[in-house]
Amino acid sequence: MTIFKRWLLLKICVLLAMPMYAWPQALPKPQPENVNRAISGTMGNVMANRGFAANDPRVANTIARMSPALQGIAGSAAVITVGTVTAPGWISGAVAIGIGAVISYAVGVAVNAVVNWLFRSDGKIDQSGLESEKDPSGGISPGVPAWRSKQWVTRSTTEFIWGGDGFAVAREAEASYRAVNGLTPNTPACTLAAGGQSAICGNSIATLNPEGPPGACPKGTFWVAGNCSLYGFLAPAGVPTVIGQTPQQAVNALPSAELGKDLNPRIIAALADRAWQSAASQPGYDGVPYPVSKPVTEADVQPWVNANPEIAPKVQDFVTPNPVSPTNPNPWAIPLDPKAPVIKPGVPNTGTTNPAAANPEANLGPDPGIGAPTLEAIPTAQQIANPILQLAPDLRGFQASGQAGVCPRPTIELYGTHVLDAHCKLIDDNKQVLQLAMAFAWAAMALFIVLSA
Repeated sequence: MTIFKRWLLLKICVLLAMPMYAWPQALPKPQPENVNRAISGTMGNVMANRGFAANDPRVANTIARMSPALQGIAGSAAVITVGTVTAPGWISGAVAIGIGAVISYAVGVAVNAVVNWLFRSDGKIDQSGLESEKDPSGGISPGVPAWRSKQWVTRSTTEFIWGGDGFAVAREAEASYRAVNGLTPNTPACTLAAGGQSAICGNSIATLNPEGPPGACPKGTFWVAGNCSLYGFLAPAGVPTVIGQTPQQAVNALPSAELGKDLNPRIIAALADRAWQSAASQPGYDGVPYPVSKPVTEADVQPWVNANPEIAPKVQDFVTPNPVSPTNPNPWAIPLDPKAPVIKPGVPNTGTTNPAAANPEANLGPDPGIGAPTLEAIPTAQQIANPILQLAPDLRGFQASGQAGVCPRPTIELYGTHVLDAHCKLIDDNKQVLQLAMAFAWAAMALFIVLSA
């Protein structure tokens, strides 16, 4: 083998043995104008959901009047500095426009966020975070080194616990100690000791045991008394809680992993709602009236975001400075078309309050001199009812004639002459009742005959 071939083979081996590094892909350039597009698209959905046609001049006027309202608010917004650019951003504009009045709770900055922001009325932002992962390990298996500590069952008895993460096992031991002693749960600071073989959290220690646990447990659980149990300790927040930050401080403290996530639709809805409310309060507003009882919500934003993922705003678009530039002279303009390549403020339709105000009156010619029509006298109630009340006058005076009948009294010759007249006495005593009953019966029969004709 020649020297060149040996050198080439050695070089190939060295290259194969060298570690390969995967560099994270850089985030795309921030596009604050995508927030403008999202507000415009959201307002289009809002108008359609409220029954306004897209060509209704009031719809265009609503969006057009929002641009100067936002421009005026941006003038009082705090500036944000990112790199060499300093200008108000949508985050400071959101604080200035008062979205805290719409979102009165801590809201995630992004979809699936780990950071929550509370927009306060004094222009400050409170930061809070979700709990960090309790068990970052992949679980435990017999014969594989694992972390071991003691869990307190009572004040005088303990039992061994095994887990895949030293801090998690030590925190679980510390939580059991505080529970049996009636102490408030906490999130103690944890450190490694003994060359990484011990994890110390508060007053509890977990040690790495090379023999491994007696049984297997999946991620998020630990081995105790022959069973796998979920960790019950209070996990520390993944992002520290900070009260009273300025917008600049909130941007500086935002983890870089949040920047590439989709902006929370609740924030977009709050921006659109407050911009609409501000525009509607200006003198001469000629757009759709702002409904106090029906504000813009996340449900108005999400359909547009789903239909336009390529221009839906990211978190970095919300926190980046939005300066005036030759290519973007009005960075706070809300376009009528959210998909337009260049952001331009919408032009309102003038004279939409009374479209016929400038039209001349119609000439109907000379007055023909026709007088008012003569109306007949209005009949009284008695006159209206008389035709019915006077119907069949012959029947109105009808009376049944009485008959002079005699009650038959038969006689029987049996051991003498006997006259049967007891029934006559009974009839005479109940004559009035029988007359009324028969009169009712004949009247009913007559009614049935008339109605069946």
